[in-house]
Amino acid sequence: MPAQVPALLIAIGFVVCWSSGFVGGRLASELDTPVLDLFAWRFLLAALLVALWCRLTLGALPAIRDMRREMLVGSLTMGGYLLGVIVAIDLGVSVGITALIAALQPLLAAALAGRWLGERLGAYGWLGMVLATLGVALCVGDDMQRSLAAPGWAYLLPLLSVAAVTLGSLLAVRQPSVLPLPTALLAQLLAAGGIFLVAAWVMGGKLTAPGFEPAVLVAMSWLVVLSSLGGYGFFVASLRRLGVTLTSALVHLTPGVTLLWAAAMFGERLGPTGLAGMALAGAGAGLAIRSARRSGPTRRGPDARRGPRTWSADETRDAAHRAPSRASPY
Repeated sequence: MPAQVPALLIAIGFVVCWSSGFVGGRLASELDTPVLDLFAWRFLLAALLVALWCRLTLGALPAIRDMRREMLVGSLTMGGYLLGVIVAIDLGVSVGITALIAALQPLLAAALAGRWLGERLGAYGWLGMVLATLGVALCVGDDMQRSLAAPGWAYLLPLLSVAAVTLGSLLAVRQPSVLPLPTALLAQLLAAGGIFLVAAWVMGGKLTAPGFEPAVLVAMSWLVVLSSLGGYGFFVASLRRLGVTLTSALVHLTPGVTLLWAAAMFGERLGPTGLAGMALAGAGAGLAIRSARRSGPTRRGPDARRGPRTWSADETRDAAHRAPSRASPY
């Protein structure tokens, strides 16, 4: 149906751009510039571009006081999530183990969304989540070739990343905002940039400017355009349009897309276990997505006593224009 086309495009854009972040991390790790410094510049440059977007489309830049809540969301979904993953890898936790721990996020989001948001996931949805997580584990296990020494507490950092992005997602939906998408994205990028500025200063005592070598320009362009503007832009749009549960289910599709990126750009190939894992993750994600679409977010308030009623995407979007700010769909 025509009404489903925007939701489908948002879902596809989110999966493609979110998976590009892993490739961007691979590109950034091969540079001489410290990773924390590069990520700080990445978010600041992305924020500058979105600020220009706001100026052109909205006619003025938003005030900081109007963006405080969105900055809190961004500090969790962007800053906290990426900082925990990057520092864990820097301390010696393998990329495979970090990715495996991060893959627990959709299950945590689905569990909490049912309690806090009324986005209940049925039995098939939970089965799909479990199968998708097992599939991700097989993909990661196939890719793991060596173990890096790391202190025991470093393995808690990816768990903190999972908690941060889940809490930020739930906060974004449970306490809605009426800010336009460019303004919301600007606030979140500024918050993430601030977190990485502080982290870079704490770790290195200064902020190293990236050079203008071709490899640096390619990595920065990739991280800013695809991973920052595309990935988090579609992330915000997906939360608004599709909800926490369905957005989290889509995360399970990103490992397979990432593997396609890696095969095309770096010549990496999957073994039999990895292929089986990718197929299992895709099947599980399909079950979870279908269940999430059927259940949808449930309406809260006085009408709840008459039994749960699910809202369609169109009803949710229309309600944003009729209700006060706390009832908008973000």
